[in-house]
Amino acid sequence: MDSMLKEAVASLFCHIIKTGGGSMDEERALFCRFMQQNFRGTTCAELMELYEATCKKLYNVDTKISIIANALTQKTYEKMSIFKQAKHLVLKDNPRQKDYEILEKLKRALAL
Repeated sequence: MDSMLKEAVASLFCHIIKTGGGSMDEERALFCRFMQQNFRGTTCAELMELYEATCKKLYNVDTKISIIANALTQKTYEKMSIFKQAKHLVLKDNPRQKDYEILEKLKRALAL
Protein backbone atom coordinates (compact mmCIF):
# COMPACT_ATOMS: atom_id res chain seq x y z
CA MET A 1 0.00 0.00 0.00
CA ASP A 2 2.85 2.37 0.80
CA SER A 3 4.20 2.22 -2.76
CA MET A 4 0.72 2.78 -4.19
CA LEU A 5 0.22 5.79 -1.90
CA LYS A 6 3.66 7.12 -2.81
CA GLU A 7 2.86 6.86 -6.51
CA ALA A 8 -0.52 8.54 -6.01
CA VAL A 9 0.99 11.46 -4.08
CA ALA A 10 3.78 11.80 -6.64
CA SER A 11 1.16 11.84 -9.43
CA LEU A 12 -0.86 14.52 -7.65
CA PHE A 13 2.22 16.70 -7.12
CA CYS A 14 3.37 16.19 -10.74
CA HIS A 15 -0.09 17.08 -12.00
CA ILE A 16 -0.08 20.31 -9.99
CA ILE A 17 3.42 21.18 -11.16
CA LYS A 18 2.60 20.49 -14.82
CA THR A 19 -0.67 22.40 -14.83
CA GLY A 20 0.76 25.25 -12.79
CA GLY A 21 3.03 26.30 -15.60
CA GLY A 22 6.17 26.20 -13.48
CA SER A 23 9.41 24.73 -14.70
CA MET A 24 9.59 20.99 -14.15
CA ASP A 25 13.33 21.29 -13.49
CA GLU A 26 12.90 24.05 -10.92
CA GLU A 27 10.32 22.07 -8.96
CA ARG A 28 12.50 18.97 -8.47
CA ALA A 29 13.94 20.07 -5.13
CA LEU A 30 10.54 21.00 -3.74
CA PHE A 31 9.05 17.71 -4.93
CA CYS A 32 11.90 15.83 -3.26
CA ARG A 33 11.54 17.75 0.01
CA PHE A 34 7.77 17.24 0.20
CA MET A 35 7.98 13.56 -0.68
CA GLN A 36 10.70 12.96 1.91
CA GLN A 37 8.47 14.55 4.55
CA ASN A 38 5.67 12.15 3.64
CA PHE A 39 7.75 9.03 3.00
CA ARG A 40 10.68 8.90 5.39
CA GLY A 41 13.63 6.77 4.41
CA THR A 42 13.34 7.45 0.70
CA THR A 43 16.42 9.02 -0.84
CA CYS A 44 16.23 12.05 -3.06
CA ALA A 45 17.80 10.02 -5.89
CA GLU A 46 14.96 7.48 -5.67
CA LEU A 47 12.45 10.31 -5.62
CA MET A 48 13.99 11.94 -8.69
CA GLU A 49 13.54 8.68 -10.58
CA LEU A 50 9.92 8.57 -9.41
CA TYR A 51 9.47 12.23 -10.40
CA GLU A 52 10.79 11.63 -13.92
CA ALA A 53 8.74 8.49 -14.45
CA THR A 54 5.55 9.90 -12.95
CA CYS A 55 5.62 13.21 -14.77
CA LYS A 56 5.91 11.41 -18.11
CA LYS A 57 2.91 9.12 -17.46
CA LEU A 58 -0.70 9.76 -18.28
CA TYR A 59 -2.96 9.20 -15.31
CA ASN A 60 -6.33 10.18 -13.95
CA VAL A 61 -5.75 12.65 -11.12
CA ASP A 62 -9.20 11.92 -9.66
CA THR A 63 -8.24 8.28 -9.24
CA LYS A 64 -4.99 9.27 -7.56
CA ILE A 65 -6.84 11.59 -5.18
CA SER A 66 -9.20 8.72 -4.33
CA ILE A 67 -6.25 6.42 -3.59
CA ILE A 68 -4.73 9.05 -1.29
CA ALA A 69 -8.02 9.56 0.55
CA ASN A 70 -8.60 5.83 1.01
CA ALA A 71 -5.07 5.19 2.22
CA LEU A 72 -5.21 8.02 4.76
CA THR A 73 -8.74 7.46 6.09
CA GLN A 74 -7.76 7.56 9.77
CA LYS A 75 -4.57 9.65 9.43
CA THR A 76 -5.55 13.28 9.91
CA TYR A 77 -2.00 14.62 10.26
CA GLU A 78 -0.85 12.97 7.03
CA LYS A 79 -3.94 14.24 5.18
CA MET A 80 -3.31 17.78 6.36
CA SER A 81 0.36 17.56 5.44
CA ILE A 82 -0.35 16.45 1.87
CA PHE A 83 -3.10 19.05 1.46
CA LYS A 84 -0.80 21.79 2.76
CA GLN A 85 1.97 20.73 0.37
CA ALA A 86 -0.42 20.58 -2.59
CA LYS A 87 -1.72 24.02 -1.68
CA HIS A 88 1.83 25.36 -1.57
CA LEU A 89 2.53 23.96 -5.04
CA VAL A 90 -0.66 25.52 -6.40
CA LEU A 91 -0.16 28.95 -4.87
CA LYS A 92 3.51 29.09 -5.81
CA ASP A 93 2.98 29.67 -9.54
CA ASN A 94 0.17 32.04 -10.56
CA PRO A 95 -2.78 29.77 -9.76
CA ARG A 96 -5.69 29.52 -12.17
CA GLN A 97 -9.23 28.28 -11.68
CA LYS A 98 -8.35 24.68 -12.61
CA ASP A 99 -5.61 24.70 -9.95
CA TYR A 100 -8.13 25.68 -7.29
CA GLU A 101 -10.48 22.98 -8.56
CA ILE A 102 -7.81 20.33 -7.89
CA LEU A 103 -7.41 21.65 -4.35
CA GLU A 104 -11.16 21.54 -3.81
CA LYS A 105 -11.33 17.95 -5.08
CA LEU A 106 -8.50 16.99 -2.74
CA LYS A 107 -10.11 18.80 0.19
CA ARG A 108 -13.46 17.07 -0.37
CA ALA A 109 -11.86 13.66 -0.83
CA LEU A 110 -9.82 14.01 2.35
CA ALA A 111 -12.89 15.33 4.22
CA LEU A 112 -11.04 18.36 5.53
